[in-house]
Amino acid sequence: MTEGEAPRRRQNRRGQGGLLRAEIEQAALKLLDELGSPELVTLRGVARAAGITGPAIYPHFPGLPELHARLREIAFAQIAEETDAAVAEITEPRAELIARCTAYVELGFTYPARRKLILSPGNEVSAGARAAFEGLVDVLKRCVAAGESVSTDPVLDTALLLAAVTGLVETHGAFPLPPLGTSISEMVARLAKLT
Repeated sequence: MTEGEAPRRRQNRRGQGGLLRAEIEQAALKLLDELGSPELVTLRGVARAAGITGPAIYPHFPGLPELHARLREIAFAQIAEETDAAVAEITEPRAELIARCTAYVELGFTYPARRKLILSPGNEVSAGARAAFEGLVDVLKRCVAAGESVSTDPVLDTALLLAAVTGLVETHGAFPLPPLGTSISEMVARLAKLT
């Protein structure tokens, strides 16, 4: 083993290829976070980080598009999990909408490379992305039903809200905005037409 090379991993027993795939995915996420950009992640780099030979990655991920697609799925699953956890104790839809948006923005600051990956132009909308969006639409519809929003188009208003809070991660500090929590609450209130 040369300096800077990851230690070789112990081979899984026959029939445990799924474990290797999961190890590759975790190594790829770690590498993505460390490098800070999807463009810097290579299959060889991921293989090295996972402690396997370059050719051993190809049965699991024939190319970067397949690896990126899988990492986007994992990132959206994390968004769903962490935003759900953020609202576990909340019963009012208005507070839930604000809390979900806040958790989403915080994840964007915590994992900038993952955010960049999921927002890369030309990506196919995954089932995870669609489910996360529809979940947010549902919360806005509940706000309308509870008389807490005057939105007449919850789908469009949610799309505009999501675009705004996504952009907040990029622009906070560049514009004269109030503190982050206040900025999120204002965006949600205005774009979701909260009363």
